[in-house]
Amino acid sequence: MSRLLAGEVRILLRGTPLWWWAGVLVLTLVSLVATPASVVPGVLLPPAWIRPVPIWSRLGTQRHECGVEALLGAYPAPRLRTVAEWAAGFLLTAVAGAGPALRMAAQSDGQGLVHWVCGALFVPSLALLLGTLSRTHRLFQLVCLPLRYGALNGMAPADFMGAVRGPDGRPAGLPPTVLVAGAAVMLAVVLASGAVRRSTRA
Repeated sequence: MSRLLAGEVRILLRGTPLWWWAGVLVLTLVSLVATPASVVPGVLLPPAWIRPVPIWSRLGTQRHECGVEALLGAYPAPRLRTVAEWAAGFLLTAVAGAGPALRMAAQSDGQGLVHWVCGALFVPSLALLLGTLSRTHRLFQLVCLPLRYGALNGMAPADFMGAVRGPDGRPAGLPPTVLVAGAAVMLAVVLASGAVRRSTRA
């Protein structure tokens, strides 16, 4: 599984320029030293989790867009490959948002961390679902537009990362149970759709 995951990470990140990683490093460092700490979830987490959108949108699409889907379909353990692809997206999400997560941990913002984890589970699941069903990266990028707008403009119903806070300082966005359940359902649909496609080719 570790080799498969490493391979999926390399495929997902292929062609990512160094300046993109420099931006991740800058946002991480700024998140660790920003004053006051309360600005981190609402001001620094959204851009940290907006920048990976073009990379997230590759999930579920690269095999089709590169014309190797039929070739890879002949290899064993297709479900394991799908899970590894999702895990690669999760790792990307975690790395991109590591700075805000570490700062929330340092400030004992437990509820913020819970929303962060749920958001990190939700995003790659959504990207993988839309990429698998549409076989193009454009659909996820389009769906992300209102989510990005909501996170940047304090719209709680569109907030999946815990960026929008209420008067008491607690996350006011989508409940963690909704995010986790949504991630689980989307991943299950991806696995089921893969099984259906393989059965129709058999």
